[in-house]
Amino acid sequence: MARGLYLWVFILLFAAQNGHGQGQSDNWFDQGNQLYKNEQYNEAILRWEAVLESGVHSAAIYYNMANAYYHLNDLASSIYYYEKALELSPGDGEIKANRAYVQNALVDVIREQPKTLFQKWDEASAQLLSVNTWAWLGLFFMGLFVFVVIRFNWVETPAAKRFSFVMSVLSIMLFAASIYLGVKTQSYKQKYRWAIVFAQEMSVRSGPRLSDEALFELHAGTKLRLLQTQDEWQEIELADGRRGWVSSQEIKAL
Repeated sequence: MARGLYLWVFILLFAAQNGHGQGQSDNWFDQGNQLYKNEQYNEAILRWEAVLESGVHSAAIYYNMANAYYHLNDLASSIYYYEKALELSPGDGEIKANRAYVQNALVDVIREQPKTLFQKWDEASAQLLSVNTWAWLGLFFMGLFVFVVIRFNWVETPAAKRFSFVMSVLSIMLFAASIYLGVKTQSYKQKYRWAIVFAQEMSVRSGPRLSDEALFELHAGTKLRLLQTQDEWQEIELADGRRGWVSSQEIKAL
């Protein structure tokens, strides 16, 4: 009895502490929004950074920070935080539209290589939702499966039993699909690692040394795929297929 009471006291204290922390984060977030409305963009960013440092991450915070950096004419940071927002909310059309608008202001125009219909579908399905969202959907469909199986034993009419059977099959199929797409999304994130160029101008070289030939130039805000690391250098690939090596200090990984 006493152990159970101590457990409940611990749970309540933990919940109260988390609630206080969440309340403080919400306060900073609201303060940042008000400062943004007052066009105090640097101050707004500081409030939102405090929210991130408290351990709270959301697409809304990253989206707001991206907008604020755009108003400060820091296009690289703006693109960076739009990309961070899309990692948590891949299907958000407003974030994509704002990112596209800022991309039009970048120096580098990178045209993607043509892709087959299967390649487009494969990439789209891996970026449809975040890993956490797929996990929650999987839990929901598993809970639904358990519920309809229990219901199957409760109901007596043939029609109700058929309905419960069909729902159980459908829910377990949706559970499996959620797990499959969640694993696929996680694999995609591990395979495709990205970074944003933060240097105003940098050379992409043929090898991981300053003495290697400069192949072409890139500018702030350009998105790169990271392939491998060697000392302080990163091998990168652009959407148009060009590859080379850049200094790790001139880019910021997502």
